[in-house]
Amino acid sequence: MGFGTTAQQVGLMFVFILLGLFGAHKKWIGDQAVVGMTNIMVYFVTPAVILQAFNRPFDIGKLGELGIVAAVCLVAFPVMIGLVWLLYAKVRDPDRRRDLRFGGIYSNAGYLGIPLVQALYGSDGVFFTVLFVVAFNIFVWTQGWAMFPSTTGGPLKQLFKNPAIPSVILGLLLFVFSVNLPSIVTEGLGYLAGLNAPLAMLIVGATLAKVNWRTFATDPWVWVGTAVRNVLIPLIAVLVLWAVPLSQTAKAAILIPIACPVAAFLVMFTVLHEMRPDFASRLVCVSTLACIVTLPATVSLAYALW
Repeated sequence: MGFGTTAQQVGLMFVFILLGLFGAHKKWIGDQAVVGMTNIMVYFVTPAVILQAFNRPFDIGKLGELGIVAAVCLVAFPVMIGLVWLLYAKVRDPDRRRDLRFGGIYSNAGYLGIPLVQALYGSDGVFFTVLFVVAFNIFVWTQGWAMFPSTTGGPLKQLFKNPAIPSVILGLLLFVFSVNLPSIVTEGLGYLAGLNAPLAMLIVGATLAKVNWRTFATDPWVWVGTAVRNVLIPLIAVLVLWAVPLSQTAKAAILIPIACPVAAFLVMFTVLHEMRPDFASRLVCVSTLACIVTLPATVSLAYALW
């Protein structure tokens, strides 16, 4: 998978982001519309993508790879947590230090990672990527949420309401027992799964419309955070995955969500805690824009080494 192919797919994602940005500026996509589209993504589209990926005959080799991928995903987050704690230990502003650490750990794996893997590798890639997204949800709603002050439970219950987790469990059962879904069901899943990339990117674009573009890139810590999230951590992942006994598709399915920009959860959690989201929004914005170059470069480097 060369730089040009990956860049083309990332560029297509950015076309949808620009459409979302334009629609929000024209007031065609309001706050309620963004909430509605997000709910459609979470409760309808993402489960359809997951079930479609697992709707395949049982293969003992695939199951073995799936176990290795699950182990890698569960180890990846503690490693990233330890790394960013060391990197940003001397940042004096506690709020900025927290945002930088959160941004280093958590990528936009769901909104950008799954659509990109789906576009590049189809269901074969999504089959493995969904495990990273499940691990992401477990960590972001526990360790990630705990990084913010006054966390006495609250949205932690969302971890157990997240339909991605039961969808993976159901998908695994379908896969292990080689259940053949009726054609009308698979066709319906296909229609919903087809909404994944454009709808996710429209949401990201509409969210970026709220950023103050005059000041979004003037803070040097924004660029430091972007470099860590978009370059350093993906580079480490490339080198580690080099030694892991997995197929290239499985490796790429882990690498791409790791190499995605800062998670939109950073802004959402900041707002939920009634804190100023200025720095968080700038970090998400710059990281997202930078990934149009850094993500294809990461994938190209990986394929050159692997």
